[in-house]
Amino acid sequence: MSISKIQFSYGFLLAIIANILWGTTFLASKYTLEAWEPFTAASLRFGLATVVIFIAFKILKQKIEVPLTGSQWLGLIWIGTSAFGILYPMQLTGLKYISSSLSAAIMLTSPLAVLFLGRIFLKEKLSKLKYIALSFGIIGGTILIFSTSSQISFDFNSDFFMGAILTLASSLSLAVSIIITRIQSKKLPSSSITFWSMAIGFAQLSIAAFMFEENVLGTIYQNVSLISLMSLLFLAIVCSAFCFFIWNYALSKASPQEVASSMHIKTPVAVLLGVVIANEDLTFPIIVGTCLVMYGVWLSQQKKMWGIE
Repeated sequence: MSISKIQFSYGFLLAIIANILWGTTFLASKYTLEAWEPFTAASLRFGLATVVIFIAFKILKQKIEVPLTGSQWLGLIWIGTSAFGILYPMQLTGLKYISSSLSAAIMLTSPLAVLFLGRIFLKEKLSKLKYIALSFGIIGGTILIFSTSSQISFDFNSDFFMGAILTLASSLSLAVSIIITRIQSKKLPSSSITFWSMAIGFAQLSIAAFMFEENVLGTIYQNVSLISLMSLLFLAIVCSAFCFFIWNYALSKASPQEVASSMHIKTPVAVLLGVVIANEDLTFPIIVGTCLVMYGVWLSQQKKMWGIE
């Protein structure tokens, strides 16, 4: 087995682990929104995560390199803005109007956006089999969308429409961050990208919280329940500090199109958690949609199938 194949498999495995854990964030974020507004909730999450990453790197004696050039700092600012400063406020605000499972389903647009942006900015070619694999993921996601929400509405003035649009915008922001992270991974190690981009995102979110939300410091302690606090710690330590580190490392080892289909796995995880924890119905369309998404993920990693490469 060649070195490149080992790196590819390892990078994809890490991407799968990150996305499985990220599938839990939709429901966990719902609980944090019971205590805090979107900017404050996101700021608390990534502020804690930045501290955890710094301490972990010191314990593990992992060096955090300081960028030396303006272009490196600019790249980190772009990552911090697209991956944290823009993405999470829009996604969390959207979660106030739509269900967590529907939010996860809309985020299925990210892999498709990643592949097209990769072709444009990274000049990466996309095989026919990758297109077919993506199609399975999109079809499965579409089935999940129409089977997990009774709120489907085409009223452009409705809260539902606002939630869907904000979630779609956050999905596109995620795709942009992946492309920029891949570019910057050639200039800085993944540990430095993770720490600095998250710190920048935390600073942006904190400023936005004080600008757009009232009594930020006071609300940190108000309406806090055990479940909202545990959800915040879980999001900060597991889904942020740990997941973003292994995700950025995966992007340094595998191309965006290689890990794009792993992003589909978030949707069935979010939907199944909704069934188990939030007592949502497990229907036949949910089972079919989940199976199609899983098959799409598996198919995306095959070099040849049905005579198609």
